[in-house]
Amino acid sequence: MMNTGNSKENNLEDILARLNSLEERIVLLELNKKLTYNIQSENSEKPEGPDPDFVNVNFSLSAPLETNIGEYGLAWMGNIVLFFAIAFLWQYFNNEGKPLISLVVGMVSVGAVFIMSYYFRKSHTYLSFTFRLFGFIILYYILLRLHYYSNKPLVANQATATVILLTAVGSQLFYAFKKQSQIIAGLAFTMALITAFVCNLQYPFFLISLVTTSLVLFSFWKLNWWKVMVFILCIGFLINIIWLFKNPVSLIKTPEDLIYYRSFIYFSITTALYSLVAFRKPNKDFPENLILTTILLAGVFFSFLMLALIILHFPTSFVSFFIGISIYCIVYSIILKLYSLWKFTPALYALYGFVAISVAVFGIYHFPDSFLLLTIQSFLVLTLALWYRSHIITLMNTFLLVILALFYFKTSGTLHAVNFAIPVVAFLSARIINWQKKRLNIKTDFIRNIYLLILFFSLLYATYKAVPGQYITVSWLLIAGIYFVLSIVLKNFKYRWMAMANLLISGIHLFLADLARIELVFRILAFLAFAVISIFISTYYVKKLKKKESESKSEDNSDTALLKNNP
Repeated sequence: MMNTGNSKENNLEDILARLNSLEERIVLLELNKKLTYNIQSENSEKPEGPDPDFVNVNFSLSAPLETNIGEYGLAWMGNIVLFFAIAFLWQYFNNEGKPLISLVVGMVSVGAVFIMSYYFRKSHTYLSFTFRLFGFIILYYILLRLHYYSNKPLVANQATATVILLTAVGSQLFYAFKKQSQIIAGLAFTMALITAFVCNLQYPFFLISLVTTSLVLFSFWKLNWWKVMVFILCIGFLINIIWLFKNPVSLIKTPEDLIYYRSFIYFSITTALYSLVAFRKPNKDFPENLILTTILLAGVFFSFLMLALIILHFPTSFVSFFIGISIYCIVYSIILKLYSLWKFTPALYALYGFVAISVAVFGIYHFPDSFLLLTIQSFLVLTLALWYRSHIITLMNTFLLVILALFYFKTSGTLHAVNFAIPVVAFLSARIINWQKKRLNIKTDFIRNIYLLILFFSLLYATYKAVPGQYITVSWLLIAGIYFVLSIVLKNFKYRWMAMANLLISGIHLFLADLARIELVFRILAFLAFAVISIFISTYYVKKLKKKESESKSEDNSDTALLKNNP
């Protein structure tokens, strides 16, 4: 018993010794990993490479809350308070009528902030980063107040003040590219857009904004700065919409003034620049859905800008805008179809171009005359979807046709050409989808069923509006017969269901409406037509059932014979 106890104690001691040894090894591995990381960080601090302090400055979510508040929160709070202190100090000397002294004080303050950033660059990395960031902000603010938003501007000439601001922004951008700091670059791009806005002149605003957008796309192309691109896309939209509402209508002095036509061209060029991301090759340094997000954001922002531009200044003369948009989008979609690696992009631009065509048609013919062309356009769009091999175009075109039909029936519903064009387009569209299901990458009958529903209800409505009251039931019965024939020819059971549903509606209309209001002769005609079609369909089903029973019996007999021959 004693020996057993001693052996157990020895085994336990061996296990504890091994655990201690493993723990020591893990500690050594962690120390080596930290040492390697520190060596790599020191080696990466080269003047021509990216600055590790400003490339990716992130919060440590795993650290305690107190540590995050102390290191990050207080750093931001201190710099914000410092910014206001320097701004108020500058304002004090400027209000005292000493603008030159205020400028000197401001520049000395900026220099002190940059010196503190350099001093804390190793011991307090994040604090150094915030000092550097707010140093650029304070510098821009002081230079901005040299002329803009100042009662006593030190620089009276607006062009000179704008050049000074752009020089400061350009220097900051040069520093950002040199250190490969995405955050500093984003701040510089934002300041460039603000400079374009505050100068309040049309051509400088357009030129500065377009150059900034081009540089943003260059940074994305060369350095994969996708966060900056998305951020500037959103900020640029806000600045553009504010600028558009800020310009009063009184700026249009004559009908020939082209100020807002130039705005349309500027908005279009900006959106076209962001559209170039469709040619960017896939890269692990940015998310896969980034290209789609950028294109959708650019399209949505452009749509809002166009809506504001039209409502404010062109409520009745916008056709030329949308004709130009449709031409660009369709041509660009063809180019993307041939050269872009992102397969969804051609469909998006083609769809936007088709919507622009619809708006242009509405602007030319107005409602309800434009409904016929819009309905025909729906069919043409579906045929073009075959070339694009796009499920997206097919789906969106289907829902647009539904909305168009509902809006037409709600607002008008009086044009016989449109009434019959809708079911014809729905029928042809359903046939094309059924015929080219693989090419359109359609795996279910959802879209086709929507077209069949449009066909069913719109054809009932069209005949109800076009045919005299005494012939409505007969015409519906005739349609039921046509559906039934189609089910036999096309070998599709859905048309049989449509035939029976049409027959049911015809019977309801016959007993509830025709018996009360039509003459006896027409009642006899309606009842005879109803009886003939009903009996014909009934005999078809009887023959079909007997045929199925005979086929099943013959199969059973053949199976029995095989079993007898092969016991």
